[in-house]
Amino acid sequence: MKLALVINRSAGTFRRLPLDSTVAAIVVALAGAGHVVRTETVGRRELARTLSLMAESRDVDAVVVGGGDGTILTAILAGLGRDKPLGILPLGTLNLFARDLGLPQDPVEAAGILATASVRDIDLAEVNGLPFAIWASMGMHPWVVRRRDHMQRGGMAKGRAMLLAALKAFRRFPLIDVTLSLPEGNVTVSTPMLFIANNPWREEPLPLSREALDTGKLVIHVAACSGRLSLLWLFFEAVIGHWRASPRLRTYTTEQVRVTSRKRRMMVSLDGEVTVMSAPLVFRARPKALRVLMPAGEEER
Repeated sequence: MKLALVINRSAGTFRRLPLDSTVAAIVVALAGAGHVVRTETVGRRELARTLSLMAESRDVDAVVVGGGDGTILTAILAGLGRDKPLGILPLGTLNLFARDLGLPQDPVEAAGILATASVRDIDLAEVNGLPFAIWASMGMHPWVVRRRDHMQRGGMAKGRAMLLAALKAFRRFPLIDVTLSLPEGNVTVSTPMLFIANNPWREEPLPLSREALDTGKLVIHVAACSGRLSLLWLFFEAVIGHWRASPRLRTYTTEQVRVTSRKRRMMVSLDGEVTVMSAPLVFRARPKALRVLMPAGEEER
């Protein structure tokens, strides 16, 4: 195939691996299977435009994107994964989508596996027409992510910024009051955190991966925690991988949910990228709307 390789030079992996030699090794791994590889290494400002050009290019059969989950979401928003398959290289911090696809965290090793991958259609999700691939969150989590990003722009390291933002959120313990309109009826909750996953997660220690990618279902997790101690217990249960049956967690499975609030605008994190959206928020599953390069042996997931 004719592959376009788009690398986000701002990705977290390049804080520990050299950029030029890593990209060169990735190209060798992809070309070793006979692919013709065109490489674009860009910064955050040029990323969206470059991905849009690749999505429209007639000289490219598929696009392999290297970055974190936010970079992959940018690729989807640019139109990749529709007619033109999207390949994913783990170059971020958590690389949740790459884990879902069964890819190793080493980017060069992952490139070698992608070189022999096949094309498969998996699910997307959306909120008010805006797509996301993995999960959405409301409440404390997007507040922490926004605060972390602010501190990072001031020069603080990502890990330290995340810890300080989480501690500040824990002290404030903000609650959101929302109503979930589900097929079985309305559910009103007051919660510090609400997560909507595109397909179910495995019950495993953090970071989580999804147990399926094409069920056509959204899975809603609501933290039923009225105080800091119960939230700490829920976090501990997630860390050790025994969270599914927790009395501190309510779970609903659906194809669509409408989230309403007394607030006109609500902060939402989509695959780790924070945005503010006008309420109500309508989340929908989009079955098999994303075309990806799937590693051999993962096709039955």
